[in-house]
Amino acid sequence: MRRIISLWFPKLPTDRFTRLMPHWRGQPFVLVAEQANRTFLYDVSRAAETLGLTPGMALSDARAAVPDIASARADPHSDARFLKNLLRWATRTSPLVARSGQDGLFLDTTGCDHLYGGETAMLAGMLERLRRFGLDVRGALCDTPGGAWALARYGVDGMVIAPGETSDGLAPLPVEALRLTPAT
Repeated sequence: MRRIISLWFPKLPTDRFTRLMPHWRGQPFVLVAEQANRTFLYDVSRAAETLGLTPGMALSDARAAVPDIASARADPHSDARFLKNLLRWATRTSPLVARSGQDGLFLDTTGCDHLYGGETAMLAGMLERLRRFGLDVRGALCDTPGGAWALARYGVDGMVIAPGETSDGLAPLPVEALRLTPAT
C-alpha cells in the first residue's frame, strides 16, 4: 500500500521573505501585488493576521486598518524557486517528490520509513527540520495524496493515519477538505 506525506507551507511567501530580511521575522508586514490597477495583499505575516489583515485585501483598506504596516513587493517567481529547492531537499527522505500547488509538496514514502525509525518519527523529523529552517509547515501521512493533503490542512499537524484507515481519519474533517469549489 502506498504511503504519502503532504507538506503544506501556509506562509511560504512571507517565510521566504523573512529568510532574506531576518529583522522582519515576528513583525507585522504584508507582501503586495498588483492586478488590474489594484494593489492587494498577496500574503501577510502571522503578526499582521493578528491585526485583522488577510490576503486579497486591498492595500488601501489594510493601511486604513493598520496605518504603519510595513510592506514589500511579492515575488511569486522566487517563491516558486524556493518551493523547488524545498522539493530537492525532500528527496533526502523519498526519491518520489512532487509539488502540491504553489504551497506544498507530496512525498511517496512507501518503504522509506524504516530508515527513519518509523512513519511517525520520519514525519516528525521532517517537520522539525523545516521549522528550524524558519518555515511555518504542517504535515500528514496516509494512503492517498488527497487524504494527506486534507489532513495536513484541516487535521491535526503531524498526523499519521494507519494503512487502510484513511476514510476513518478523514471523517471528522470539514467539507472544505474535499477541495471542492465554493460554488459546489
